[in-house]
Amino acid sequence: MTVHPSLKLSYWNATARAEPTRLALTIGGIPFEDHRVARSDWPELKKKTPFGQMPVLTVNGTTQVAQSIGLLRYAGTLAGLYPAADALKAALVDQIVLHVEDMYNTFYATFREQDEERKKAARKVIAEERFPAMLASLDAVIAKHSAGTWSVGDSMTVADIIVYTFVNDLKSDNWDHIPTTLADSHHNVLRVFNGVASHPKVVEWEAAHRK
Repeated sequence: MTVHPSLKLSYWNATARAEPTRLALTIGGIPFEDHRVARSDWPELKKKTPFGQMPVLTVNGTTQVAQSIGLLRYAGTLAGLYPAADALKAALVDQIVLHVEDMYNTFYATFREQDEERKKAARKVIAEERFPAMLASLDAVIAKHSAGTWSVGDSMTVADIIVYTFVNDLKSDNWDHIPTTLADSHHNVLRVFNGVASHPKVVEWEAAHRK
């Protein structure tokens, strides 16, 4: 019987940077505490985190690990969803994960803009130029390295999970001034999205957590 480490994943009650790790652990059947941090608790918790930010994963009650992409790789390794033993495949997975992270960061950068008109203008550029180009590149890379449903090879990896969470966030209509249909013409991206969305553990997770 496999003995898994004790895991506590701390983040806001939101998807964003923690959701890919949550899903990787869930798909892999790895037990973890899904710690949703209240805003009122954050100032005190912040002092105890490695870099004053979340998500943070506490392993076996003692070791804290920060940085969302590092957490995703670790969770994926535990769950059998990251090809740690195959350096080239790992690099192909990483390039997709980091490209999607670039897309997230492109959008998140607009949150710092306090002027609503400038924010709207910045998001118009993202919606009309940045995201279409980045999605087209992602679609082409998936086409090149997929062997069926998934982004890299013939089995699900964390690359597929982060593609899923990005498209899911895009479709959620929570991103002001960003059309929910931007990914719809990118068939390889949508194939990956639908593959993850139909996984029984993802269906169960979404039913419990998406309102």
